[in-house]
Amino acid sequence: MTITFLVLYFLLPVLAGYNKPLMAQKVLGNITFGYVLAFLEFVMGWVMAYIYVVKARTFDRLALEAQQ
Repeated sequence: MTITFLVLYFLLPVLAGYNKPLMAQKVLGNITFGYVLAFLEFVMGWVMAYIYVVKARTFDRLALEAQQ
């Protein structure tokens, strides 16, 4: 998950700097590939936060069981 995050995180500025025609490619109406990629970073952040919360609940439950 960390590698996926880092690749997507650094892909946006690298592509914006070195592959402007790709980033300007229209995907849907006036929405470009650059906007889609930037939006995916937000989605990825929320998904990773959700996965963390689910895992943390499991670890909290295990810690409480071990404490008793």
